Amino acid sequence: MDIVTEADLATQETILKAVRPTPLIGCRLLAEEDTESVQAFAAESKFYLALDPIDGTAVYARGGEHFSTIVSLHDGDDFLYMFIHFPAWNWTLRIARGKYVALGTTPKLPELTESENNIIYWSGSPERNLAKEILLDVEAKGLKFRRMSSFGKAIGSIELFAGGKIAGVYYENMNVYDGCAEYAIASGRGQPLYSDRTSGKLHLADIRRNEKGLYYPGYYLVLSNPLK
Repeated sequence: MDIVTEADLATQETILKAVRPTPLIGCRLLAEEDTESVQAFAAESKFYLALDPIDGTAVYARGGEHFSTIVSLHDGDDFLYMFIHFPAWNWTLRIARGKYVALGTTPKLPELTESENNIIYWSGSPERNLAKEILLDVEAKGLKFRRMSSFGKAIGSIELFAGGKIAGVYYENMNVYDGCAEYAIASGRGQPLYSDRTSGKLHLADIRRNEKGLYYPGYYLVLSNPLK
């Protein structure tokens, strides 16, 4: 379900107005909402600026706490910067040129049954796409793939992965606005990551569109700890 609130639009426009006087105006903008400042950015550029004003809009609209603002910058090959801020907790995760920093106190996250042995995914089929040797190592480690919706809680995979509550995250055909947050976190923390490319990198310059918006084709798997 796609929910857009006035807060989504206002937050995006506030951020874009702050960015417009800076050199970032020359980036190609990947913005989730269509607000006034969107057209001011470059139509084409080697740098891509992505923005999700409220990741978790449905949670926000219900008065929950598990929502964030995500801003990222990449050059089509690597993430140069990602900013993830959880306003309800004043907790910020920042990845800059491969270095991860968490600012503020890690929030108290819900206890989820056997979550430390779960690799979370939102959709897709990790068992179909991942290499057989990876799947065998996952099984040998006692880890299991678990769909996020099975928890039945208004919580996101970003905070669970960043907070060390789950074994990993699998993502397929990632939306360009917030779908690579766990990948950037793992990269900044030096944690294991896999993708459909032998380099482990994503197809960041290959941006496609489906009924849900813009996305990167392929998949990634990030883990809290090595499989071996």
